[in-house]
Amino acid sequence: MEDDIQKEIGYLLSVGFEGTAITPQVKSLIEEYHVGTIALQAKNLQDAAQAVELIKSLQKLAYDAGYSEPLLISLDQENGGVNSIFDPDYFRQFPSAMGLAACRASDKGLTRTVSCAAAKELSCLGVNWLVGPVFDVHSDNERPQPMGVRSFGEDPEHVAEQALESMLGYRAGGLLTCTKHFPGYGNLDFLGSPSDIPIVSGTFDQLLSSSLIPFQTAINHRTDAVLVGACGMPDVKGAQVQYACLSHSVVTGLLRRRMGFDGVILSDCLEIESLYEGVGVSQAAAMAINAGCDMIMLCQSYSNQVEAIRGISTAVKSGLISRIHIKSASNRVRQMKIGHLSWERVWNPGGLARLDALKSAHKTLSRTAYEASITLVRDFGNNIPLQNDVHPEEVLLLLTPLVEPFRPERLPDMADISQASASPRPINIARHYNNREGHSYLEGETTFHALGVSIAKRWRGKVVHTSYTASGISPLHEKLVSEAAAVILLTADGVRNVYQYGFTKYIVSLCQSQYQIQSSPQRISSGGKPCIVVAASSPYDFMKDKQVPTYVCTYDLTRPPMEALVRVLFGKLKAVGLPPTARQLRSRSTLHRQLWLVEKLQPNRDKHALQDLFDQVRMAASNTFSDPEAQYPAYCFEVSSYFTTYEPLIKSEHFVVRNSSTHKVYGFCATHYIETLARGCIASIVVSSDHRGRGIGYSLHQHAMGYLQRLPGIEIVQFGSELPAIFAGIPNRLSTNQLSLRGWVKNRGWDVGNWNHHEFHAIRLLRDWKATTSPEKIASSHGFKYDPICARDEDELNHHLLMGTGFGVANSALRHPVIITDLYRRARADIQGCKIVLARDIRNNKIIGSIILYHSSSQINPFFPVHDKQTGGLAGIVVSSNSQAASVVHGLVAKSATVLVEIGFLSAQIFIVRSFFFLSCFISSYTDNTGGRLRIPCDFGKYWLSTGIGVS
Repeated sequence: MEDDIQKEIGYLLSVGFEGTAITPQVKSLIEEYHVGTIALQAKNLQDAAQAVELIKSLQKLAYDAGYSEPLLISLDQENGGVNSIFDPDYFRQFPSAMGLAACRASDKGLTRTVSCAAAKELSCLGVNWLVGPVFDVHSDNERPQPMGVRSFGEDPEHVAEQALESMLGYRAGGLLTCTKHFPGYGNLDFLGSPSDIPIVSGTFDQLLSSSLIPFQTAINHRTDAVLVGACGMPDVKGAQVQYACLSHSVVTGLLRRRMGFDGVILSDCLEIESLYEGVGVSQAAAMAINAGCDMIMLCQSYSNQVEAIRGISTAVKSGLISRIHIKSASNRVRQMKIGHLSWERVWNPGGLARLDALKSAHKTLSRTAYEASITLVRDFGNNIPLQNDVHPEEVLLLLTPLVEPFRPERLPDMADISQASASPRPINIARHYNNREGHSYLEGETTFHALGVSIAKRWRGKVVHTSYTASGISPLHEKLVSEAAAVILLTADGVRNVYQYGFTKYIVSLCQSQYQIQSSPQRISSGGKPCIVVAASSPYDFMKDKQVPTYVCTYDLTRPPMEALVRVLFGKLKAVGLPPTARQLRSRSTLHRQLWLVEKLQPNRDKHALQDLFDQVRMAASNTFSDPEAQYPAYCFEVSSYFTTYEPLIKSEHFVVRNSSTHKVYGFCATHYIETLARGCIASIVVSSDHRGRGIGYSLHQHAMGYLQRLPGIEIVQFGSELPAIFAGIPNRLSTNQLSLRGWVKNRGWDVGNWNHHEFHAIRLLRDWKATTSPEKIASSHGFKYDPICARDEDELNHHLLMGTGFGVANSALRHPVIITDLYRRARADIQGCKIVLARDIRNNKIIGSIILYHSSSQINPFFPVHDKQTGGLAGIVVSSNSQAASVVHGLVAKSATVLVEIGFLSAQIFIVRSFFFLSCFISSYTDNTGGRLRIPCDFGKYWLSTGIGVS
């Protein structure tokens, strides 16, 4: 029994080791302590062949030791400049997270495709768990960003979308994933020295509406694991959170309970300096497990790893941690393994042969991705391509900082994120290139050697390359600038390396004050000689500084982006990447978004204020013609649409965010609940256009979800309501600048990739209107006839409705027999307001189709609103599923339109679920030259909750 619990404890460790082969220490950790995960790092990996053999050796040790499941072999591999392994013979270089995000203008699916490719390469080695991708959000680009280009950007919803695409790509490529770095490293504060624990500002509620949005998205899409960082959280009320991964409030209270994560939770490395000195490894290990972590990471020292195991064991023996707690944690890890790992896959990972087969396709993908990522932020002087203003025989000057050459090494999650670039060495000599000669380099200059050579190959004149350092401007720099016709200046994280910022500003100023004697009038008038500034790492170096007239971003300084940069500089490639700042529709500080008090709608109190809100939103949309609100029918913005009772079939409860002092309503949310179907829906959320981006919509959504989830017996929740058909969902036909609306819905946890489509159709009918083919001719040529309903048809009609709706197997409420039968019952009872038209098979007189006609005063109207008294409504189309179904629909709609014309209606409105295969079969019958015209104002998507309650 004691041995079993010791094995379970070992199962909770993710350990690193020294060396590139099996050592006595790692052998002991596997055979004696039964550790569950080996965390490989750059120090363990030389090339692909060695990695394959090392991983197989580790797995064989585990197999021989009696492991029932293979070891988890984890790796940090974020692409860009953060790689634990890079073998140019077998691995391809891919863009960083921010580089991939920049590609969205060219190919929105590129992030998933690249991540899948990277995962396939790692899987060939035997790696099965990626410690990534990064879900952190940059929330303050006015200062150095600790995550740099490792983050997908600064807008939480866009980061959620891109990081999720990356996660799904890694999964598709065969890897487990670990979302990091919870609760978000995008805005860390280092209050003391860089070795001190960093601080994440914000309360739980503030973080949930900002930097935790991507993490919630990952949880909703069943991420395998979440890494919790070792950061302080001083703003959390009622808890002293010195280290998040050791805090029960953070790990269990926030991540496990409030955000609903039930997968594996991994702690940050417990050997970081501040935690090691402040708490100690043994204490920290016990605290992390007690806080709710399922696995703890210890990357370095064997003695620390053994100390951690003993610390957890002591905590179990003393009763601080229960055996059940250990069992629950190990079971979560085991379930993650069982769902993905197998010994067969361990012994046959693909290896070098599979890597060789992937090489060609991945090389093309790498080039495509890097070419799509290069971003031209601005080019005021039209300096790109260089041939625009510079004669090809003149001198080009390339200025680059001294930085460490790219090496395939991991950047530790905590230890290095506060550090600046490697210290550069002073330089006093310029390097000159032409197409024939090679030259020696100082240490640090080799990083950009290939760039200089590549430029020289494309330029007939002389190319001069020199470096700059923290020593600043030298007379040599000034002399070279004066002699050059154009300057290309690179920075590498200049926001943190202040000397780069000062040097660049001086060179730009120098260029703007100079021009060659042979300069063209255009160049003189544009403000001096061309100076192209290239950010080879963080794009924030000069993002907002318009005194830098030409600014290009590459997002990393490896060879592929430098090659793409050269093609851009010489006009062989257009820079189409988008900068991270382009992702936000409006400037806002999401960190301080507040949670608002949400109240139940009270008609007597809120009626007029709510109508004012609707009018304001509708007016703002009509003025711009770009807001999605402009696509909704007018009755969506009428208070009367929400004060109607639908009981007993549908129960409703609506909510508002209001200013109790001025009595203004800032936001509104409508919810419905169909008890018979155990289904609830958030029908609509409307926020004043003057108060958006402040958390009102988020507050309403959270409150509505809580209300619906507390209703007895609820099984399904959906966003968008086809019954009543007030707001059918989010418009599917959104322009590019409106797509964040669907992203907002997606990041609340809704599966926008799995929805039913609905369409409103409006048909204008003139008094002399006639269809190109009469309804009777349609019917006779397809073997059916029209018939009004009578009392004796009730049983047969109910049977037809049951068969025609497929016994309720479809997701749409409009296809459910309980709903459709109730609508027809109401229509039969309302003789003055409704009319039912049947289609019967002439061979056996059986009902094969039906439709309801109604007007604005009928019992059906509240469900499918027709506010215009001159408009008739068509609803409840049900046809038998057979080869003539499309013709039956065609005929029923034509017949109904004819009847409406005879009664005196000027237009007709119909609401259709697109999953009906006959959606557009009747459109061609209505043309302008027959007096009728079909208008389709909007196509909507109704979304299902993608996790927890509901279906997907």
